[in-house]
Amino acid sequence: GGVPLRKIDRLFSYLYSTAPKPELGTGGTPLAGFGYGLPISRLYAKYFQGDLQLFSMEGFGTDAVIYLKALSTDSVERLPVYNKSAWRHYQTIQEADDWCVPSTEPKNTSTYRVT
Repeated sequence: GGVPLRKIDRLFSYLYSTAPKPELGTGGTPLAGFGYGLPISRLYAKYFQGDLQLFSMEGFGTDAVIYLKALSTDSVERLPVYNKSAWRHYQTIQEADDWCVPSTEPKNTSTYRVT
């Protein structure tokens, strides 16, 4: 139990895991060992103006603490602005090609204009 202090910072790196490598092909779906759980959990906590911190005692265990705002008036979800000014940003004159099915004829980009 417990993670050595020198490895705590690496636990929040994607693809880093202290769990045994999952065996693919045993029929079951592994839930641990891919290195995404803690980084994504911290990302969610920060999205809601909180944090995820780890406190570890090597040889004893590790505590994960999630801090979130207790009152809904303190927590503000960051939503994209969508008004008349933003609408112009999202409007396009012509639809772009699908990346997996490109058009057969080259497009003349000099005729495109931003409104």
